[in-house]
Order: sequence, then C-alpha cells, then structure tokens
Amino acid sequence: MIDSFSLGPVRIAWATIDPPAFAVQETLRQIGDSQLLRHQGLDEPSAKRFAAGRLLLAELIPELISADGVRLTSVCDQCGGDHGCPRIEGAPFTVSLSYAGDMVVAAAVALESASAVGIDIEPRASNDDAPLHELTRLFAPRSPPGLREWTEIEAAVKADGRGLRIPPSAVRFGEHSAMLLPGGRRVLVPDRRDRFEVAAVPGPPAHIVSVAVVAAVNEATQGAPSRPARRGRARRAQIR
Repeated sequence: MIDSFSLGPVRIAWATIDPPAFAVQETLRQIGDSQLLRHQGLDEPSAKRFAAGRLLLAELIPELISADGVRLTSVCDQCGGDHGCPRIEGAPFTVSLSYAGDMVVAAAVALESASAVGIDIEPRASNDDAPLHELTRLFAPRSPPGLREWTEIEAAVKADGRGLRIPPSAVRFGEHSAMLLPGGRRVLVPDRRDRFEVAAVPGPPAHIVSVAVVAAVNEATQGAPSRPARRGRARRAQIR
C-alpha cells in the first residue's frame, strides 16, 4: 500500500519494500529498459528495494508510464555506470529516494518550483533530539546533532548533489522560512548561494522524514554557482 502527502510543491510517497511481483517487470520496462536490466542484476533484497523505490516514483510522476519519451535514468556522475541516483528524462521533474529498514520514501518536485530535491528517512529513536554519539567524530569539536537534525542534514546534502562529500558539520541552519516549504527553515550549504530550505514531513509510523529543496533559478540568489556535477553517498542512510 502506498501513502502520499504534499508539502508545498513537493510530492512525497512511501511504502513498505515488498512490491507486488506482477507490477514490477512491466513498470520497470515502461520507465526505462536500463532500470529493468539493473533490477535483474541485483540480489533479491536489493532488487526489492530498487523496485519499491521506482514504483513510488511512477506513482508520483504518472508521465513515467503514460508519456512517450519520459524515462528514468540512474547514470553515475563519477564513473558513468548505471548505478547512480534516479533522474527524470523527458519531463520537468527532479526526484529523490531514501530507504530505512523495510520502508522506502520518494519525493518529486516540478523544476519550475525547485531545481533539486533531497529526502531522508530514519527509524525513530527513543529521544529524537538526543545527540547521535556515533557521529561525534564528524561534528567535533561541537556536539553531534539529534536524529531529526541529522535527517535534515542528509536531505540537504542530497539536494545539493554532493552528498557526504560535504562535511556534515559545515551545514548550518538559518531562520524559519515558508517561501518554498510550509514550516521550513533555511539551510546554508558550503560553496552554494542558492536558496535551500528543509522541513519535516509526515511519513510512516515510527520513522522521521525530512525533505530539502533548492529554489528554482528564477527564485534563487542571482549569480549562484551551478549545481555540482558529482554525487556522494551517505554513511547512515542510503542516498539512492
């Protein structure tokens, strides 16, 4: 079962990682033969995760299975292999996926509203604001963030495109702002003058979900640098 929610311009959906087999092969073929080939080359647990994420994207962007010339690709920026983050070709959307245990969450936003989106999901802790001591080395000499703030950092660096090649401790948060995301706040990302915002969003029970967006060019600060071409990997949550 797929659940969905909209936060401002961002469409968000989540589901358990157990897609019906009858829907997988045909859907993957429709959204791009490369996606079907990639799915067929994965072990069973990885294939289920991959398929669940792609089915969510097809739910959020119906054009993926209804419009000619619209395809999902996943070319790696670093090596050119077909194992990178998902991107839409032939339709004006940007997307992001995140996984936690048996859950997958997806986000999609039209390019007229945002030039990039990042989403992150984590299982809840007994205290979501308690410092994550396993991250101490990444944030020293200051205290590490709690789980909620960590998901916001992950979402922001995914939207940026460099992932955790950006030192997480260098990501800063600014004032509350609802220009792009209701209930959102500004995010300051190293070497970027674009307008980033991040917000908490509803998600599956016992999980925390945060989403970040980068303002479309016509809303961003003039003279902002272009989006970095390469993408990185997170250490706690998968970026793909």
